[in-house]
Amino acid sequence: MIVEICETNETRELIGEIRTAFPDAEIVVYSCLERCNACYLTLFVLIDGTLVEAYSPQQLLEKIKQFQ
Repeated sequence: MIVEICETNETRELIGEIRTAFPDAEIVVYSCLERCNACYLTLFVLIDGTLVEAYSPQQLLEKIKQFQ
């Protein structure tokens, strides 16, 4: 599983939790993922190219778990 994170999104603060929950995931941080609407409104990641959005850190982690 590849988890892509935009460094300008608050999701970057969850990197440690994502690594703990998904030790086999490859986490890649980019300076911009060109998803400005998602970045401005929500926490988000791209998982294997699929956009996953949430309004809280815990909700995002739960949604990421669905991809395992």
